Amino acid sequence: MQHSFPFSPDPALKFGCGRYRQEERLLENCAEEVARFGRRPLFVCDATSRSIAWEKVSASLHAAGMEPRLLVHDGFCNLDDAQARADEGALDGIDVVIGCGGGVVIDFAKCLADLAGAPVVAMPTSSAQCCAFTPIAVCYTREGRYFKTALFRREIAAALLDMTVLSRQPRRLLVAGALDAMAKKIEIEFWNALDDGGPGGERAGQPVPTLLAASISDLVYAQLDRDLDAAVADLSKGEPTPVLRDVVFSSIVGAGIVSGISGGKRQTALAHRFYFFMRARHPARAASLTHGELVAIGLVLQLAYYGRFGEAEALAARLRGWGLAASMADLGLPHDEADADACFDFLAATREMKAAGEAALPRLRQALPILF
Repeated sequence: MQHSFPFSPDPALKFGCGRYRQEERLLENCAEEVARFGRRPLFVCDATSRSIAWEKVSASLHAAGMEPRLLVHDGFCNLDDAQARADEGALDGIDVVIGCGGGVVIDFAKCLADLAGAPVVAMPTSSAQCCAFTPIAVCYTREGRYFKTALFRREIAAALLDMTVLSRQPRRLLVAGALDAMAKKIEIEFWNALDDGGPGGERAGQPVPTLLAASISDLVYAQLDRDLDAAVADLSKGEPTPVLRDVVFSSIVGAGIVSGISGGKRQTALAHRFYFFMRARHPARAASLTHGELVAIGLVLQLAYYGRFGEAEALAARLRGWGLAASMADLGLPHDEADADACFDFLAATREMKAAGEAALPRLRQALPILF
């Protein structure tokens, strides 16, 4: 019988993973942490993360008397693929799942773990997303179109961040994770504006969890905005400098805590909806980019929607300076009036713009030229 993945909202707030370690050479010393949760691990990775991590992780696990199985998955986080792996027996006898790689692979590992009823240990090889800290998985069709977001019953058991690996990640991945985390503050402002009459309002009368999420997002934004350039420069050193450690921490833990405290609500707006637009209209191009790279472009749009065109242009210039795209032209995609209309229609139908009401649509229309 096919497994029923959990898609309904969970009334319990999940603040993050059970254990979090961020150290050098953690992959080759991971057995102690993995053994807390099981002795029969399945190591899930893609081809890239296999070349980075499998030899080190398997050596550590073997030295501790464990016999890890290897599952290489180079596709999308697809529920049918997860079920097929289970039907093939890949999960038989497994009592802990290790997800190693980027967001797609770690999310796929969460799906497998849910099928096995097993805990997940996340070992990210980049800081391009906060998936290593959150019990959700963004699921796609096999062709790369967004399908649903699964909300799992278990938190991440442990997140093990090897700074020896993360201090050598590609620049675009470091930047993508930081911008995805920074977007939390700007998108929370969207919802605050509906409550308080304008972005950056007093947030009067909001529940304490909402206030805490907003306050933490403010701190995360300020720290990443201040330190990201220095962290990018430090990547050339290939070693975990203090500022690089801090940027990785805020990108993963900061964003994850904001999402957990808010229960996944009222912390996404146009920046993330632009990501979904790209997945729907340009799935092949979107598949070549990380979640955070697309959210960063959407963040330019979000600032323009507020009428903060100076900030939007400044962010676009920073993105290009880091080697990332900041517009549809930068992506090599069509960007004429018809394409802008398609984006407008997509965004206007989202729950965020419906909550903002008809009066907000002209503001959205005025903002779109910054991307098109």
